[in-house]
Amino acid sequence: MISFRNLKIRQKVLLLIMTITSAIYIVSFGYITLRMSEKAQRDAGEMAHMQAREYANQVTSEINKDFNLSRGIGWALQNFPDYPLEITEDIISPVLYEFLNRNSGFYSTWISLELNSLLPDYTLSHGRVRYTWVRENGELIYQRDTLNLEGDDEGSLYARIKSQKQETITNPYWYSYSDNEDDQMLEVSPCIPILINGQFAGLAGTDIILERFQELVLSIRPFGVGYSYLLSNDGTYVGHPNPDFLGENIAQLREEYFERFALSQTISQGESTSHFAFSDNLNEDALITYAPIQIGDTDTPWSFAVVIPQSFITAEANRIFYRSLIIVVLGLLILLYATYLIANHITRPLEKTTAVIGKIATGDINNVKELKVEGKDENAQMAVSLNKLLLGLKATAGFAEKIGKGQLDTSFEKLGDNDVLGSALLNMRDSLDKAREEEEKRKAEDTIRNWTTNGLARFADILRLNNDNLEELSFSAIKNLVQYMDANQGGLFVLNDDNKNEPFLEMTACYAYDRKKYITRKVNIGEGLTGACFLEKKPILMTDIPQDYMRITSGLGDESPNCLLLVPLLMNEEVYGVIELASFKKFEPYHVEFIEKVAENIAGTLSSVKISIRTAYLLEQSQQQAEEMRAQEEEMRQNMEEMHATQEEMARKDKDLQALVETSEAMFCVLEYDKDGKILTLNHNFEKVSGYPESELQGKHHSVVFDNPDWEKSDNYHKFWELLRSGKAVKGALRRKSKDGGYFIIKGVTKAHLDEYGQIEKVVELTIDITGEVSASSLNASDNSK
Repeated sequence: MISFRNLKIRQKVLLLIMTITSAIYIVSFGYITLRMSEKAQRDAGEMAHMQAREYANQVTSEINKDFNLSRGIGWALQNFPDYPLEITEDIISPVLYEFLNRNSGFYSTWISLELNSLLPDYTLSHGRVRYTWVRENGELIYQRDTLNLEGDDEGSLYARIKSQKQETITNPYWYSYSDNEDDQMLEVSPCIPILINGQFAGLAGTDIILERFQELVLSIRPFGVGYSYLLSNDGTYVGHPNPDFLGENIAQLREEYFERFALSQTISQGESTSHFAFSDNLNEDALITYAPIQIGDTDTPWSFAVVIPQSFITAEANRIFYRSLIIVVLGLLILLYATYLIANHITRPLEKTTAVIGKIATGDINNVKELKVEGKDENAQMAVSLNKLLLGLKATAGFAEKIGKGQLDTSFEKLGDNDVLGSALLNMRDSLDKAREEEEKRKAEDTIRNWTTNGLARFADILRLNNDNLEELSFSAIKNLVQYMDANQGGLFVLNDDNKNEPFLEMTACYAYDRKKYITRKVNIGEGLTGACFLEKKPILMTDIPQDYMRITSGLGDESPNCLLLVPLLMNEEVYGVIELASFKKFEPYHVEFIEKVAENIAGTLSSVKISIRTAYLLEQSQQQAEEMRAQEEEMRQNMEEMHATQEEMARKDKDLQALVETSEAMFCVLEYDKDGKILTLNHNFEKVSGYPESELQGKHHSVVFDNPDWEKSDNYHKFWELLRSGKAVKGALRRKSKDGGYFIIKGVTKAHLDEYGQIEKVVELTIDITGEVSASSLNASDNSK
């Protein structure tokens, strides 16, 4: 037996392609066939459900038509208690007759009425009279019965409806009014309770012949190959192609099928369902779909079933299967021939390529000739890649030789992203170059570290030597900082908080071009870059400086700096000032870090200097204040003696004023109202004269006491208020209306109290009663008011 690995490439290609393709074809064919079968069954199920629902709606319409006619009897006769007893039967009988006569599908119409609803003196809860019209041998016969005089049959349908007071339709039953079994007909009875004021008064209904539903079921053949049947709520066959099933129960005829699919709940609760089961009528498996039929407002739905043979459902899937099988076989044959041609086209160039690779494997790259490239297929690409490999190997050898000689700046391009040898050589070159750069970087860091350490030590000595004079300390610090940083100009701003309400930054020293600058400058907190640096407590480094912000001047001219650095003098989250440096050169990050450390040391020294200065100042202030306090104590003692004498005089005047107020209250009538004329208060004299108690007038407009009600709309009234708003007093006699409908005359003055803005706070009328001295006729229209 020949092993697969020993086969030639052409044979391997043919074997692999055909094996894999055949497997894919078979799996795909099986999957598609399975899915098509499932889809066919699913589509058939949906179509069966739609048909079942459609036919169920048709049956529902037919049976509800009869059910609604039965309702009509109950509704037409529910007012029977309003009729005289002697004509009740004469009214009911014709109604029942007309319903039966006009509906040939009814076997009888009837109504049972409770005796306690017909007879006012009948007090028992049982006993009823039944009126019935029956169709017998083509004639309509009338019957009248009296039932349940001894009591209701608790197990009967009538007793159950009487208790539940709910519409009901009976399960199908066989009945013959002639007592002849040959005349029996399958019937069903809709029962409609008659309620009077919510109380059960009787029961109306009809007996419907179900023969026409059998005819309807026989006329329904789904897709021309299936059949249908109709079940009542208890599972009784109402319609079926096999007439022997009519009136029989499905649970008895098909017990195993009934229990297997739990049809008891499906039918009794009116649920929709579908399943595959064996059909005796079709003698094969079939899809059976049930759809509910809701009858009126009853809780006993029926079910309509549609049965479709499985062979009809799978017929289309089988046709698709055989067509697909023919296509698969033809495709495999065509693929076999195409694979043979492709294999030949692939293997011939591979033989040439194998020969070249053999030489490369021995390292003999100088004696290998490049392959001739023909076309743009994979073989051609392989030839191109192999030629590229030859060139790359030669370039790699040359690069490795130069790296060995120390030429680290030699450039090299890898053969590709996965060129392991080229990547290794580049990594070696980069490692050597990185080692050289790290050595240079380490030397630069050592230089910066030494520069920072020496600078901090230098400024520590400067701050220690000038810690008792703020001006000398500021100049020495900024001068050395400008020089050490090789900057062009610098300034030191120190917080001046002598006035706690208006602190500001004061320039205490400025230095530029090795010279001390005598400049006085004041910067408010938050103003400009300096104020912002102080407020934000963070350094500000700017390289894009506005032309008008700062100029660096020398003997050769002036120019704007290229770099500006502001650093807060910060210690323990408290800012003591700001350092500002300007330079034509850029400040590096280590410069900023160094200045921050120096700024913290300057802040600490400034804190000590300011504390010393403040302490001396406070000592001097305390001595001066002690002298002032001794003088103030003597002055205060004299003021207290004068105040005591003044208080005694004011107490005496308060007593005189209180006596005057009490005298005025006893003599005058006082009425107060606000700027809108609404009464605020009135005294006892006004109550006595007007007859109005204060509680009755408070909140009302003062026109309520006007003798002339039209005076409020007059020009005099508006002039009266203009005088009051101007602060003038209005004098005159007033005629007022009393509570008893009479009048009284008062005379006095009206004055407004104005606030600091000249607005009226309240108006006060201070008057005396002169009714006994002046006659009512002596007053003109203006005296009638003001």
